[in-house]
Amino acid sequence: MSTAETEGLQAALRSEHVAIWGYGIVGASVGLESRQGVRDVDAAHRARRDELADLIRLRGADPKPAEASYELPFPVADPSSALNLAASLEAGVASGYAFAVSRSESQRAKGFSLAALTDAALHQTGWHQLSGTTPVSPEFPGL
Repeated sequence: MSTAETEGLQAALRSEHVAIWGYGIVGASVGLESRQGVRDVDAAHRARRDELADLIRLRGADPKPAEASYELPFPVADPSSALNLAASLEAGVASGYAFAVSRSESQRAKGFSLAALTDAALHQTGWHQLSGTTPVSPEFPGL
């Protein structure tokens, strides 16, 4: 497979690392009524991260590891800002997968990335609904 495809998958992997790290902060800051949803979405990101790592290895490359920490886009001080962070994390994941789609040559990588982009847009919409943010859904997810 091409270097471009591997670069796209690595970018998506980085976005998953950021999301997994960020959901630790989200989970510690949301209300009890949202915690199970946060756990479920975090588990989905962990599964996608692992599958991405396998896809990258199949291309003869080493998956890039997560960093120790990442910079938050804004302070998280309450449940509302935590839900906004969750939506922001999903926007970042959508961007990572949009890039991966644009670089994909194989149907497997393109299909995986497109499905993940769609899931990120749906999660972003869900967090916006819970926080009361408008517009609820992104106009062009990942772009």
